[in-house]
Amino acid sequence: MKFSPALFGYLMHNRTQRRNLMILVRLLLVLFGLICIYSVLFHVLMAREGNDHTWATGFYWTLTVMSTLGFGDITFHTDLGRVFSMVVLGTGMIFLLVLLPFTFIEFFYAPWM
Repeated sequence: MKFSPALFGYLMHNRTQRRNLMILVRLLLVLFGLICIYSVLFHVLMAREGNDHTWATGFYWTLTVMSTLGFGDITFHTDLGRVFSMVVLGTGMIFLLVLLPFTFIEFFYAPWM
């Protein structure tokens, strides 16, 4: 990507672009934090159900549910686990509806207007 320094310079030159970049970084940090928290809660709830999974499985489950892909290979069997799944799904949908359009409009569409 030989244009990366030029793109970074453009984003940091304009005050609005710099503010939007900082918003994007914050959103990504919040998303990463939520993925970590949900993965830990996944392990806690699965342990309450008597299941033992690896950390990779916890991240895998969290990402598949948050991305609304939901393979169904790992499921909860209690109401608490199902409610937790709905919360993770809702959070993922909100982030998809906010993060993807924001990123596309501010960094790919608007600079060409």
